[in-house]
Amino acid sequence: MTPVAEFLSQEAIEEHNFVSDVLHKLSQPLTALHCSLELSLARDQTSQDFRASVEAALQNAERLRQRLLLLRELSDADDPGDMSAPVALQRLLQELQEDLLPVFESIGGRLDVDCGPVVVRGNTAKLTRAFFYLMEYLLRSSSQPSLSVAVEKVKGCVEVKVTTQASSAAVSSDDLSGAIPSGEVEIARRTLRAAGGDLALVVSATGQSVWTASLPLAR
Repeated sequence: MTPVAEFLSQEAIEEHNFVSDVLHKLSQPLTALHCSLELSLARDQTSQDFRASVEAALQNAERLRQRLLLLRELSDADDPGDMSAPVALQRLLQELQEDLLPVFESIGGRLDVDCGPVVVRGNTAKLTRAFFYLMEYLLRSSSQPSLSVAVEKVKGCVEVKVTTQASSAAVSSDDLSGAIPSGEVEIARRTLRAAGGDLALVVSATGQSVWTASLPLAR
């Protein structure tokens, strides 16, 4: 196969794997919702029993709603948006730090950002969502997350390295060559790719994870 054909084949495999995973995750809360309602009709004898069943059904409905919202975000991730204006990466990351730092600190974590003035090609709103979803995933995947964000220029592009001491249980491979099981990370990766960049992960033997988001420099 030619390199182009191999790339398209790999993209098709990733798309198929991810859609299968999304459908599987959507089926779980739907099945739980259906079963809880059936059991409620067959078993509940008191108003307290019925209330408990309704509360469980509402929790499953909320899980389903959240996953559908992620699916909608995923469908929009391949659209790069308006990229006519350069993106001030330093300001973007600092604003995210201000928004997320209280959440990190509330559970004993840290969020450090080291970024000088640099402009990249992309859409501000799209890139903000990409980094937000990545950091939200890392926040959720560890009980006491401490993230270090460092930015450096490398051969006409910018690399944003997000380092955490706790590797994600949802990603066991040494890179992102396959489909990502986490919807948040897949949204971030597709958004970065739409802007001409990418997202890669390296997990060291000590459990340290380094997520590298690359973006082209603005001209």
